[in-house]
Amino acid sequence: GVLLLSLAFTFFIFRSLRETRRQKEEVARQKSLVEEQNALIGFQKKQVEEKNKEMTDSINYARRIQYALLSSEQYLDKHLEKEHFIFFRPKDIVSGDFYWSFRKGDRFYFAVCDSTGHGVPGAFMSLLNMAFLNEAISEKQLTEPGEIFTYVRKRLVRHLSRDGAQDGMDGTLLCLNKADGTLSYAAAHNAPVLVVAGGVHSGEMDKMPIGKGVLDAPFRTFSLKAEKGAILYLFTDGYADQFGGPKGKKFKHKQLLELLQQI
Repeated sequence: GVLLLSLAFTFFIFRSLRETRRQKEEVARQKSLVEEQNALIGFQKKQVEEKNKEMTDSINYARRIQYALLSSEQYLDKHLEKEHFIFFRPKDIVSGDFYWSFRKGDRFYFAVCDSTGHGVPGAFMSLLNMAFLNEAISEKQLTEPGEIFTYVRKRLVRHLSRDGAQDGMDGTLLCLNKADGTLSYAAAHNAPVLVVAGGVHSGEMDKMPIGKGVLDAPFRTFSLKAEKGAILYLFTDGYADQFGGPKGKKFKHKQLLELLQQI
Protein backbone atom coordinates (compact mmCIF):
# COMPACT_ATOMS: atom_id res chain seq x y z
CA GLY A 1 0.00 0.00 0.00
CA VAL A 2 2.82 2.37 0.92
CA LEU A 3 4.61 1.47 -2.31
CA LEU A 4 1.50 2.13 -4.37
CA LEU A 5 0.91 5.47 -2.64
CA SER A 6 4.58 6.41 -3.21
CA LEU A 7 4.32 5.56 -6.90
CA ALA A 8 1.05 7.50 -7.26
CA PHE A 9 2.55 10.49 -5.47
CA THR A 10 5.70 10.36 -7.61
CA PHE A 11 3.59 10.18 -10.79
CA PHE A 12 1.51 13.17 -9.64
CA ILE A 13 4.66 15.22 -8.86
CA PHE A 14 6.24 14.27 -12.20
CA ARG A 15 3.10 15.27 -14.13
CA SER A 16 2.86 18.55 -12.20
CA LEU A 17 6.51 19.37 -12.92
CA ARG A 18 6.06 18.55 -16.60
CA GLU A 19 2.96 20.77 -16.82
CA THR A 20 4.75 23.56 -14.98
CA ARG A 21 7.72 23.31 -17.37
CA ARG A 22 5.36 23.35 -20.34
CA GLN A 23 3.62 26.43 -18.98
CA LYS A 24 6.98 28.15 -18.40
CA GLU A 25 8.03 27.33 -21.95
CA GLU A 26 4.72 28.74 -23.26
CA VAL A 27 5.14 31.88 -21.15
CA ALA A 28 8.69 32.28 -22.42
CA ARG A 29 7.48 31.80 -26.00
CA GLN A 30 4.69 34.34 -25.56
CA LYS A 31 7.15 36.73 -23.92
CA SER A 32 9.51 36.31 -26.86
CA LEU A 33 6.66 36.98 -29.29
CA VAL A 34 5.68 40.10 -27.35
CA GLU A 35 9.28 41.31 -27.37
CA GLU A 36 9.52 40.71 -31.11
CA GLN A 37 6.23 42.56 -31.66
CA ASN A 38 7.39 45.45 -29.47
CA ALA A 39 10.67 45.58 -31.36
CA LEU A 40 8.76 45.61 -34.66
CA ILE A 41 6.39 48.29 -33.39
CA GLY A 42 9.35 50.35 -32.18
CA PHE A 43 11.08 49.96 -35.54
CA GLN A 44 7.90 50.94 -37.41
CA LYS A 45 7.34 53.88 -35.07
CA LYS A 46 10.89 55.05 -35.66
CA GLN A 47 10.39 54.74 -39.41
CA VAL A 48 7.15 56.73 -39.23
CA GLU A 49 8.81 59.40 -37.09
CA GLU A 50 11.71 59.64 -39.54
CA LYS A 51 9.31 59.89 -42.51
CA ASN A 52 7.24 62.52 -40.70
CA LYS A 53 10.37 64.49 -39.91
CA GLU A 54 11.55 64.28 -43.52
CA MET A 55 8.12 65.39 -44.74
CA THR A 56 7.90 68.22 -42.22
CA ASP A 57 11.41 69.37 -43.06
CA SER A 58 10.50 69.36 -46.76
CA ILE A 59 7.32 71.36 -46.14
CA ASN A 60 9.21 73.81 -43.94
CA TYR A 61 11.73 74.28 -46.73
CA ALA A 62 8.86 74.80 -49.16
CA ARG A 63 7.54 77.43 -46.74
CA ARG A 64 10.89 79.26 -46.94
CA ILE A 65 10.65 79.27 -50.72
CA GLN A 66 7.06 80.51 -50.67
CA TYR A 67 7.81 83.28 -48.17
CA ALA A 68 10.82 84.33 -50.24
CA LEU A 69 8.47 84.99 -53.16
CA LEU A 70 5.89 86.89 -51.11
CA SER A 71 6.38 90.65 -51.01
CA SER A 72 8.68 91.66 -48.18
CA GLU A 73 7.78 94.30 -45.63
CA GLN A 74 10.73 96.42 -46.78
CA TYR A 75 9.50 96.35 -50.39
CA LEU A 76 5.96 97.29 -49.40
CA ASP A 77 7.16 100.01 -47.02
CA LYS A 78 9.14 101.53 -49.86
CA HIS A 79 6.20 101.74 -52.25
CA LEU A 80 3.28 102.20 -49.85
CA GLU A 81 5.03 104.53 -47.41
CA LYS A 82 4.23 102.25 -44.44
CA GLU A 83 0.51 103.06 -44.62
CA HIS A 84 -0.46 99.42 -44.82
CA PHE A 85 -0.63 96.19 -42.84
CA ILE A 86 -0.67 92.49 -43.68
CA PHE A 87 -2.32 89.77 -41.63
CA PHE A 88 -1.22 86.41 -43.02
CA ARG A 89 -1.73 83.29 -40.93
CA PRO A 90 -1.85 80.05 -42.98
CA LYS A 91 -3.86 77.14 -41.61
CA ASP A 92 -1.06 74.79 -42.66
CA ILE A 93 2.68 75.36 -42.89
CA VAL A 94 2.32 76.51 -46.50
CA SER A 95 -0.67 78.21 -48.05
CA GLY A 96 -2.69 78.51 -51.25
CA ASP A 97 -3.46 82.12 -50.31
CA PHE A 98 -0.80 84.67 -51.16
CA TYR A 99 -0.10 88.36 -51.52
CA TRP A 100 2.07 89.70 -54.33
CA SER A 101 3.35 93.05 -55.56
CA PHE A 102 5.25 94.39 -58.55
CA ARG A 103 6.47 97.81 -59.63
CA LYS A 104 6.60 98.78 -63.31
CA GLY A 105 7.46 102.40 -64.02
CA ASP A 106 4.94 104.65 -62.26
CA ARG A 107 2.55 101.76 -61.62
CA PHE A 108 2.60 99.70 -58.44
CA TYR A 109 0.59 96.47 -58.47
CA PHE A 110 -0.61 94.61 -55.41
CA ALA A 111 -2.64 91.39 -55.42
CA VAL A 112 -4.31 89.23 -52.79
CA CYS A 113 -5.34 85.84 -54.16
CA ASP A 114 -6.70 82.45 -53.14
CA SER A 115 -5.32 79.55 -55.18
CA THR A 116 -7.11 76.27 -55.74
CA GLY A 117 -6.25 73.73 -53.05
CA HIS A 118 -4.79 73.89 -49.55
CA GLY A 119 -1.46 73.04 -48.01
CA VAL A 120 1.26 71.80 -50.37
CA PRO A 121 -0.91 71.59 -53.56
CA GLY A 122 -2.24 75.09 -52.90
CA ALA A 123 1.29 76.38 -52.30
CA PHE A 124 2.45 74.96 -55.64
CA MET A 125 -0.49 76.70 -57.31
CA SER A 126 0.39 79.99 -55.59
CA LEU A 127 3.95 79.83 -56.96
CA LEU A 128 2.63 79.20 -60.46
CA ASN A 129 0.09 82.02 -60.17
CA MET A 130 2.74 84.48 -58.99
CA ALA A 131 4.98 83.47 -61.90
CA PHE A 132 2.20 84.14 -64.42
CA LEU A 133 1.44 87.54 -62.84
CA ASN A 134 5.10 88.48 -63.15
CA GLU A 135 5.15 87.26 -66.73
CA ALA A 136 2.07 89.29 -67.71
CA ILE A 137 3.63 92.57 -66.57
CA SER A 138 7.37 92.15 -67.09
CA GLU A 139 7.36 90.14 -70.35
CA LYS A 140 4.01 90.88 -72.01
CA GLN A 141 4.07 94.56 -70.93
CA LEU A 142 0.40 94.50 -69.89
CA THR A 143 -0.67 97.42 -67.71
CA GLU A 144 -4.43 97.17 -67.05
CA PRO A 145 -5.39 94.83 -64.17
CA GLY A 146 -8.20 93.28 -66.23
CA GLU A 147 -5.80 92.47 -69.06
CA ILE A 148 -3.36 90.94 -66.62
CA PHE A 149 -5.97 88.64 -65.07
CA THR A 150 -7.22 87.63 -68.53
CA TYR A 151 -3.69 86.71 -69.59
CA VAL A 152 -3.05 84.69 -66.40
CA ARG A 153 -6.30 82.80 -66.95
CA LYS A 154 -5.25 81.86 -70.50
CA ARG A 155 -1.92 80.56 -69.20
CA LEU A 156 -3.58 78.53 -66.44
CA VAL A 157 -6.19 77.02 -68.77
CA ARG A 158 -3.53 76.14 -71.33
CA HIS A 159 -1.27 74.38 -68.82
CA LEU A 160 -3.61 72.96 -66.18
CA SER A 161 -7.02 72.37 -67.76
CA ARG A 162 -6.15 69.74 -70.35
CA ASP A 163 -8.05 67.04 -68.44
CA GLY A 164 -10.99 69.25 -67.50
CA ALA A 165 -9.43 70.44 -64.24
CA GLN A 166 -10.56 73.83 -62.99
CA ASP A 167 -7.42 74.88 -61.14
CA GLY A 168 -6.70 78.57 -60.79
CA MET A 169 -7.43 81.26 -58.26
CA ASP A 170 -9.77 83.98 -57.06
CA GLY A 171 -8.36 87.34 -56.16
CA THR A 172 -8.05 91.09 -56.47
CA LEU A 173 -5.31 92.93 -58.36
CA LEU A 174 -4.87 96.58 -57.46
CA CYS A 175 -2.91 99.10 -59.54
CA LEU A 176 -1.73 102.38 -58.03
CA ASN A 177 -0.63 104.87 -60.68
CA LYS A 178 1.77 107.14 -58.82
CA ALA A 179 1.95 109.56 -61.75
CA ASP A 180 -1.66 110.73 -61.38
CA GLY A 181 -2.66 109.08 -58.08
CA THR A 182 -5.44 106.96 -59.61
CA LEU A 183 -6.46 103.53 -58.41
CA SER A 184 -7.75 100.73 -60.64
CA TYR A 185 -8.32 97.05 -60.01
CA ALA A 186 -9.56 93.74 -61.36
CA ALA A 187 -11.55 91.36 -59.18
CA ALA A 188 -12.29 87.67 -59.69
CA HIS A 189 -14.87 86.40 -57.21
CA ASN A 190 -13.21 88.65 -54.64
CA ALA A 191 -14.06 92.34 -54.43
CA PRO A 192 -12.06 94.94 -52.48
CA VAL A 193 -13.73 96.70 -49.56
CA LEU A 194 -13.52 100.44 -48.89
CA VAL A 195 -14.23 101.66 -45.37
CA VAL A 196 -15.12 105.37 -45.11
CA ALA A 197 -16.81 107.55 -42.53
CA GLY A 198 -20.20 106.79 -44.07
CA GLY A 199 -19.87 103.01 -43.94
CA VAL A 200 -18.45 100.03 -45.77
CA HIS A 201 -18.55 99.72 -49.57
CA SER A 202 -17.75 96.56 -51.51
CA GLY A 203 -16.35 97.16 -54.96
CA GLU A 204 -17.51 95.63 -58.22
CA MET A 205 -16.18 92.29 -59.35
CA ASP A 206 -16.37 89.70 -62.11
CA LYS A 207 -18.11 86.55 -60.93
CA MET A 208 -15.71 84.14 -62.58
CA PRO A 209 -12.45 82.55 -61.49
CA ILE A 210 -8.99 83.07 -62.93
CA GLY A 211 -9.04 79.63 -64.52
CA LYS A 212 -11.42 77.42 -66.42
CA GLY A 213 -15.04 78.24 -65.62
CA VAL A 214 -18.50 78.71 -67.08
CA LEU A 215 -17.75 82.25 -68.28
CA ASP A 216 -14.86 83.11 -70.56
CA ALA A 217 -15.28 86.87 -70.96
CA PRO A 218 -12.30 89.22 -70.48
CA PHE A 219 -11.84 90.55 -66.98
CA ARG A 220 -12.85 94.17 -66.52
CA THR A 221 -10.75 96.94 -65.02
CA PHE A 222 -12.61 99.02 -62.44
CA SER A 223 -11.66 102.45 -61.15
CA LEU A 224 -11.58 103.21 -57.44
CA LYS A 225 -12.03 106.61 -55.85
CA ALA A 226 -11.10 106.88 -52.20
CA GLU A 227 -11.52 109.98 -50.05
CA LYS A 228 -8.88 111.00 -47.57
CA GLY A 229 -8.89 108.83 -44.45
CA ALA A 230 -10.50 105.87 -46.20
CA ILE A 231 -9.14 102.36 -45.62
CA LEU A 232 -8.96 99.83 -48.43
CA TYR A 233 -9.06 96.11 -47.55
CA LEU A 234 -8.11 93.24 -49.84
CA PHE A 235 -8.66 89.75 -48.44
CA THR A 236 -9.46 86.17 -49.36
CA ASP A 237 -12.43 84.13 -48.13
CA GLY A 238 -10.23 82.54 -45.47
CA TYR A 239 -11.32 85.03 -42.81
CA ALA A 240 -15.05 84.82 -43.47
CA ASP A 241 -14.91 81.01 -43.70
CA GLN A 242 -13.42 80.47 -40.24
CA PHE A 243 -15.43 78.32 -37.83
CA GLY A 244 -15.60 79.28 -34.17
CA GLY A 245 -17.65 80.83 -31.40
CA PRO A 246 -19.81 79.01 -28.85
CA LYS A 247 -21.76 77.18 -31.58
CA GLY A 248 -18.83 76.50 -33.90
CA LYS A 249 -20.44 78.35 -36.80
CA LYS A 250 -18.87 80.05 -39.79
CA PHE A 251 -17.96 83.73 -39.29
CA LYS A 252 -19.34 84.78 -42.72
CA HIS A 253 -18.69 87.76 -44.97
CA LYS A 254 -21.36 90.05 -43.48
CA GLN A 255 -19.88 89.87 -39.97
CA LEU A 256 -16.41 90.48 -41.39
CA LEU A 257 -17.61 93.72 -43.01
CA GLU A 258 -19.24 94.77 -39.73
CA LEU A 259 -15.99 94.09 -37.90
CA LEU A 260 -13.99 96.17 -40.40
CA GLN A 261 -16.40 99.07 -39.93
CA GLN A 262 -16.06 98.84 -36.14
CA ILE A 263 -12.28 98.92 -36.42
